[in-house]
Amino acid sequence: MELNLAAALASLPADTAFRIANETRPPGDYLFNTILPERNMPSYHVDAGAMTIRATMAGLVGMDSPYPPGGMVNISTFLEQTAKIANEVPLSEAVLRQMQEFMIQLALSNQPTVEAVQRQLLNFLDKVVIQPHIDRMEWLRGQALVTGHLSWVFNLKTLDVDYGIPGDNFLTNRTGTDAYGGSASKFWSDVRALRRLLNNNVRAIITHGTTADVIRDNTVNGLVTVNETTTAGGRVRTLTFRKLNTTNGQFSADVGDTVTLVAYDGEGEVLDPSDLSKTIKVPFMKAGKLLAVGNNTGTGFRVGDGATDNPDADTAIGYTHIAPTIEGGGRSGRWSNLFTPEHEPWSVRGRAVTNGLPVIQNETLVAVASTDMP
Repeated sequence: MELNLAAALASLPADTAFRIANETRPPGDYLFNTILPERNMPSYHVDAGAMTIRATMAGLVGMDSPYPPGGMVNISTFLEQTAKIANEVPLSEAVLRQMQEFMIQLALSNQPTVEAVQRQLLNFLDKVVIQPHIDRMEWLRGQALVTGHLSWVFNLKTLDVDYGIPGDNFLTNRTGTDAYGGSASKFWSDVRALRRLLNNNVRAIITHGTTADVIRDNTVNGLVTVNETTTAGGRVRTLTFRKLNTTNGQFSADVGDTVTLVAYDGEGEVLDPSDLSKTIKVPFMKAGKLLAVGNNTGTGFRVGDGATDNPDADTAIGYTHIAPTIEGGGRSGRWSNLFTPEHEPWSVRGRAVTNGLPVIQNETLVAVASTDMP
């Protein structure tokens, strides 16, 4: 039976690929998206100070008097262009053969075939073409939050952004016996330092799973796990520890000797530079780091906030700017399409483009501790 991919694609509504690209949102277990949630914005340019108006209490005014001024406008110097990220992925011949066999079985049982092919093609677009964009933006968010800047070179193009996080918010890297797995571990000292930097307004302390295990397994840290929950197939673990008093073997009575770590093992795949026929895993959260993020308790108004449906937007310390694309005719959001090349009518390819950039608007609400790993 003929596998007519061009006909199957032609019978789809014209905006199907664009709609799927923008309905595909970062999953809930993408932790950095809860801190810098994606927003479809109307501009290609990112201006973190595009206007933050903080509400101040109304003042006293006499009769027949001018109204006193209200509100305070903060203008940030953070101004960048969005980064253009794109990919093109062919549907392999092996998959096409499977689809052809699938169609034959459907035809023999008098079931519709065109709709089945369309479902397969759209699933390919969602999982293989668009998902890498979701992964890449999560990786960029992790780099921005953990290092305070982006310095990414790909395909001879460089993305270089400094987010202006205060230098004092990056603690000294712990080495030797002071490392979190060492005999004089400074883990608890760093936890207290992170809390002080964020004025004890800590939303979460995020680390990589291997780092959490090193901290947990080092008896010098004196940790007892009092609660552990696992979600997202083990990619996210929330661990609550209490510290034992070394003198009497009892839990410390100090409430500051309790800490919750979120171990984040989410990762994406990239081509192996040493062998382009293979892929390697790249973690979203760097090992050897404790990322402390504060609660955004501001009640200000910001242009564009209405463009997001993410429930974390109210407490986010920034956002991920998703700009329009030339390919999408200037419509805000990611662009994608499926097509059969003119010289290969038997094949199909998927393409997608994201113009985007993570934006940290409250840079003082980020603090990072570091340790050498064993």
